[in-house]
Amino acid sequence: MPYRRSLHCLDYILAGLLALASLGVQGGVDWAAMEQRAADDPIKVREETLKLSRELQANGDKQEELAALRLLAITSAQMEHYKDLDVVLARGLMLARELNQAGSESTLLSLRGRLLAQSGKQAEAMRDLDAAISLAERNKLQRELASALQEKARLLQGESRFNEVLPLLFRAHTLFDSLKLTADVSGVLNDIGNAYSTLGDEGQAVDYYRRSLVGLNPAQDRHALSVRQYNIGVSLLRLERWQEAGDTLREALAHSEALNDATGVAYARFRLGAIDLKQGRTEAALQQLDLALQEFRRTHLQDMLFGTQLARAEALSGRDVRAAMAAMAEAESIFKQNPTAPRKLMLHKTSSLVYKQQSRYREALAELEAWIQANKANDEQFNRKLTTEMQARFDSERKEADNALLKSERRRQAAELEAGKSRRLLLLLGLLCSVIAIAALAFVLLRQVRQKQRYAALAMHDELTGAPNRRHILAYGQRQLQACREEGLRFSLAVIDLDHFKSINDRYGHEVGDTVLRRFARVCQPTLRRGDRLGRVGGEEWLLIMPATHSSEVPLVFERMRQHLQAQHEDLPAELIIAFSMGAAEAQPGESFERLMRRADAAMYRAKQQGRDQLVIARPGETS
Repeated sequence: MPYRRSLHCLDYILAGLLALASLGVQGGVDWAAMEQRAADDPIKVREETLKLSRELQANGDKQEELAALRLLAITSAQMEHYKDLDVVLARGLMLARELNQAGSESTLLSLRGRLLAQSGKQAEAMRDLDAAISLAERNKLQRELASALQEKARLLQGESRFNEVLPLLFRAHTLFDSLKLTADVSGVLNDIGNAYSTLGDEGQAVDYYRRSLVGLNPAQDRHALSVRQYNIGVSLLRLERWQEAGDTLREALAHSEALNDATGVAYARFRLGAIDLKQGRTEAALQQLDLALQEFRRTHLQDMLFGTQLARAEALSGRDVRAAMAAMAEAESIFKQNPTAPRKLMLHKTSSLVYKQQSRYREALAELEAWIQANKANDEQFNRKLTTEMQARFDSERKEADNALLKSERRRQAAELEAGKSRRLLLLLGLLCSVIAIAALAFVLLRQVRQKQRYAALAMHDELTGAPNRRHILAYGQRQLQACREEGLRFSLAVIDLDHFKSINDRYGHEVGDTVLRRFARVCQPTLRRGDRLGRVGGEEWLLIMPATHSSEVPLVFERMRQHLQAQHEDLPAELIIAFSMGAAEAQPGESFERLMRRADAAMYRAKQQGRDQLVIARPGETS
């Protein structure tokens, strides 16, 4: 759902990303200190930086001008002042490339992606964000990479591609957390809250928003605090907890007024107006909405203009039909400029309400039917199920699964203990026959057991990598599928194929290819959870068995394997990147192990066809 405020991690990137920030600048500008101040009062910092950028350009100091332009772009985006931002970004990108400043270039590309998305140019925005990600990966810029991933997640959320949003945000969170960047971790937690809110899980959203408050200093992070309070207030509003929502939004309003943040004030007034409208205080609602509308017109925030006009139309429909229809007309005009699926749903729903209040029941029914059709056409159901279960069910279901697997393991151990007792009884009977004979027999048996153990280990493990071989992993998978069905647990498996492995052998030789296979087995094994098992089924193809696992948990497993694998480079050519395609499937009731593998294999081939280095999850019933 639209109209959340996002405090992006770029708002906190310190000047340490540029060497010039640590060296200081002519004139004594401390860029690091200014960026820290921007987290508290971006409006004042933006005004100071705008003046500095003009002076530095006039002096011809390109390094310092780039630092100023970068900070100016960050604060402008932070305040959602998009007017003239394209000029700042164009000049900044030119200087970043001229001065070979990859960190600044990646940051500015991410911000330009945000600007393009705001203008409805999603395809161009995606190109900029992918370029920012690629640039950060090539230069091993972990912080810029996390920032670009977070920005891409926000764009995908606007396109309702929810199954891709949370994995990107969790990956960004992992990167920030590994770098111990508390402020950036707070920012990405806020965005995760936005994602859950868009999916309609407001309880989970409030939890993440409140987690993002940890570490914020009310004396130094006032703007960040206002954004968080606003987002919490919106979720409480949607939960119809009117009093709590109103109190929280008024706190956000007070923070924004103290900072002279007109945009933040308008956001808060918009939501307070919505509360008044829901509670039948039409006059108070219109006053709040009209004040918000003035700021949204000034800053050209199209999403907010759209939402405010829809709310005004609903408020006006029972008292001023002409004004209500004028508000609807402007909302329709904005929709035509950027006809997104969420806007379409909101437009039909509000139109139906407006027509109903005017007793124009035929038009109201038509709009309601259009809303129903648009809702059906929206392919959110599968994505909603995939992503909301990814974390909401992870903790509880994983705990239940672990307990069930522990019980199963104890039963197996008990059976083995009973079998061991029987064997020992036979040995004791043999001892009664002859001490000498039993001693000789024990010696022979011990030797045979050890030989059998060695032979069994060789027979069940891949000679090159030490991982379970094809026979071992297939037998393990079939046993675990049966055990999970007996316990009433989910079961998933994945077929994995190393990307471009033939090219690696052809270019670097089979010795490097063997090293890649050993590296994959060695690095990925520690990332797996208890009960998971990875085996080599032939060549560069692997099978991952995941007992007690829902398909929604597989993206987290994939990301952990992928991140650990890409972080390992020793003993391999520096330019060689190991990547893999993964197809996964969850067992359906009565489905055979062989059919389940075929579905996962088909999903893996789709991952290959879609560009490799990615995961595709088979839907129930898919075979090709």
